Amino acid sequence: MKVILTPPSLMKSLMAGFDAVTNHIGLILFSVLLDLLLWFGPHVRIARLFEPIFQQVAAYPEMQSAATVDLLRAGAARLNLLSVLRTFPIGIPSLMAGRAPVETPGYAPLWLDITSYGAGLGLWFLFILTGLAVGTLYFSVVAQATLDTKVNWHSTFSRWPWNFAQVVLLALFWFFLISFFLIPMSCVLSILLMLGIGTTQFPLLIALFLGGIMVWLMIPLFFSPHGIFAKQHPMWKSLVQAVRLSRSTFSTTGLLILAIVLLSEGMDVLWNVPAENSWLMLVGIAGHAFITTGLLSATYVYYRDADLWLEQSIQQRQGDVIGGLGA
Repeated sequence: MKVILTPPSLMKSLMAGFDAVTNHIGLILFSVLLDLLLWFGPHVRIARLFEPIFQQVAAYPEMQSAATVDLLRAGAARLNLLSVLRTFPIGIPSLMAGRAPVETPGYAPLWLDITSYGAGLGLWFLFILTGLAVGTLYFSVVAQATLDTKVNWHSTFSRWPWNFAQVVLLALFWFFLISFFLIPMSCVLSILLMLGIGTTQFPLLIALFLGGIMVWLMIPLFFSPHGIFAKQHPMWKSLVQAVRLSRSTFSTTGLLILAIVLLSEGMDVLWNVPAENSWLMLVGIAGHAFITTGLLSATYVYYRDADLWLEQSIQQRQGDVIGGLGA
């Protein structure tokens, strides 16, 4: 008698993920504390380091007529180097990292201007390593709360060095993979800009085309971190398993990614409604932390169910082959 296997359910994964976070509400503190640091903590500015670049960009007539340099300067003035604590693909979700606030309710934040490229690069590297380290801890405890229904802090800290090493290897893999696509794209766009057609739609079409290809390639790697935390796989084995799983459940995995993007980005519109100098922003920070942590938990539920479904499917096919040979 054949057992009818069912693929992982998107809705069940989302519901189970938010249930896990509700039962372990302290998990949202990772995101809340990071946002509070980026909001009330010191603002490490690197705007002065970009000034020579802005002066070179201002030489292009297209940039002068569109007042693009003024917009770039305004954007650079809001940059906070501490925002790189929100690392990818492993990291703590942050609402303030994308908003880059410059005001707080009650007092003016402390501004620290970096004027040396060496200091800026050194702090950038240090903050990235710190973000990956704390992000490793965050992913680990969310995985335990979701899959084991409890958090064992002793086990979490004992596994942390090994997990962190695998996360660093995974981050390097993603960095080189993304650079492989971004470097040619930036070169093409720079050439078009120097030819005087930088404001036409052609470069935008190229960027969208290459970006679409990159996204298409990234979907199979969506679960690349999950094997490290859910099954203690080494980085490369986790990558291979992620590709294998995503290919076998491509349609439902695509829907899961789409649901995560729509929910997180859609809710961020609501969380960003309060002004950055309003205490109501605390509601947005807490809401963002709960939603993003719940979505991460849901991916662990989906990963577990998809992995189990895939293994059962393989075993059933092998049994059918053996049964056919025996007949």
